[in-house]
Amino acid sequence: MAEGKIKINVSIAGRSYPMTIDASIEEVYREAAKNLNQQISEYSRMANFDMQDRIAMAAMRFSIKALMYERNASLGDEDIEELRAIKELIASRIKR
Repeated sequence: MAEGKIKINVSIAGRSYPMTIDASIEEVYREAAKNLNQQISEYSRMANFDMQDRIAMAAMRFSIKALMYERNASLGDEDIEELRAIKELIASRIKR
């Protein structure tokens, strides 16, 4: 096993999944599994949802959150141009 790697098992929807991960992020994996299981259990209230439906809906919810975070975290070209304009304005005011 590579240096800094550990083997863990996480349980998702009642199944155990063995993984080899960096020891420094073990807590992240365990918390992610816990959050996923909580989401899956929330969908158990839907009478017509089987386990596959619950897992799919939980995955969809997390995927949407990840995409929204990516889009909000990244700056577009317009944002960068606006920041450059602000920087130039500040620089011109300081030089006076």
